[in-house]
Amino acid sequence: MTTINEVLETYKQLFENLSPQTVEEDFLQVFSPDIYFKDPFNATYGLTQLQTIFRHMFANVLEPKFRILDFAGNQNRGFLEWQLTFKLKANGDTLLIKGMSKIQINQHNLVCSHIDYWDSGEYVYQKVPLLGRVIAMINKRLSST
Repeated sequence: MTTINEVLETYKQLFENLSPQTVEEDFLQVFSPDIYFKDPFNATYGLTQLQTIFRHMFANVLEPKFRILDFAGNQNRGFLEWQLTFKLKANGDTLLIKGMSKIQINQHNLVCSHIDYWDSGEYVYQKVPLLGRVIAMINKRLSST
């Protein structure tokens, strides 16, 4: 019987070696056909939709690279701390996103749920020129220091 930590190690390897080819081939071995995936910009069911999200990522950014910093699991649930670096096509700037993912595996040891938690305000919206200034003002007003 496969343990959650074995699934998490496989998951770690998948994401640290992510490529357009792994999206097409390896996703079939790791994800349930009815996978639920959620991040700050997407909420979808199904392996085909998940592959579409990652195809979109590869089409719109350069050199995306996940690094899994830590993971832990128990029974059928696991948590991964990660960082994603990539370059913007427009100007070549390198960006970094740090986040956590909660995954759940089904009775076939396939990932049936993947929910990402990361701060889109910090990593995306604050980088938009006008919007970034507005968010900075709001943050300053809400801060206790």
